[in-house]
Amino acid sequence: MTYRTILLQLADDAGNEVRLRSALEFARRFGARLVAVHVTPPPIVPVGYGEGAAYVGPEIIEAQREAAKFVTERLEATFRQVCEPASGALWRHLEGDPGECLSQLARTADLTIGPRFGVQGIDALALQPIEQAALGAGGPVLLVPPSGFAADLGRKVLVGWNGRKEAARALKDALPFLQTAVAVEVVTVGDEGADSLDGALALLDRHGIAAAGRRLPASGNVGADLLVRMGELGADLLVMGLYSHSRLRQLVLGGATRHVLQHATGATLFSC
Repeated sequence: MTYRTILLQLADDAGNEVRLRSALEFARRFGARLVAVHVTPPPIVPVGYGEGAAYVGPEIIEAQREAAKFVTERLEATFRQVCEPASGALWRHLEGDPGECLSQLARTADLTIGPRFGVQGIDALALQPIEQAALGAGGPVLLVPPSGFAADLGRKVLVGWNGRKEAARALKDALPFLQTAVAVEVVTVGDEGADSLDGALALLDRHGIAAAGRRLPASGNVGADLLVRMGELGADLLVMGLYSHSRLRQLVLGGATRHVLQHATGATLFSC
């Protein structure tokens, strides 16, 4: 098993070119084609009250479209500069809801990569487009720091295991990383998943992966426990299932998932 199509979400920030170069090297590592995508959201229509609330001048919409066009041209220029034709990388530009567009493209990619930006206050309650994609991709989504990631990412990998289907999916989706890692540790927290930990290790062993198992005592915050252990191990990648709550999944994530999304400083691979 390997990754043959890697989808990268582009973003208009200072780290975009670094992430693009890393993703290109990453694709070469797995013998994959890189697809770089930029999604332009629809214009924002101001909402207000009073006499002028029902009218939005066309100049406001046009200004937003011009600004969006400028961003698209800048990102495409960076893509053309970094990804020469011989690389085989593809440029994609879509217009629409970024989270939904990313989700749709991710369903036909083996691995989706996107930056995780730190947000504060009420903004932290809303999912970023790459987080929305993780819920709708139907496959693994790798969230990386805005500053970028190393092309050899996955030298030391920590896998969160609780025996549930999301954890099993993440474990299997991460096999291309685990097969080239120098150290892999599969961790359970508390009693959940402890009885199936040996089975997870046996599965990896049959793939030629000599992983270590560890059972951690429950502290009441599984996400924090995983991040602490990640630091102790010196892992550069955390693999875990992505958990959400039924029909509210686009708004309400599981506690461990939300903690990791808000506090992780390294790369995290999610599957659900």
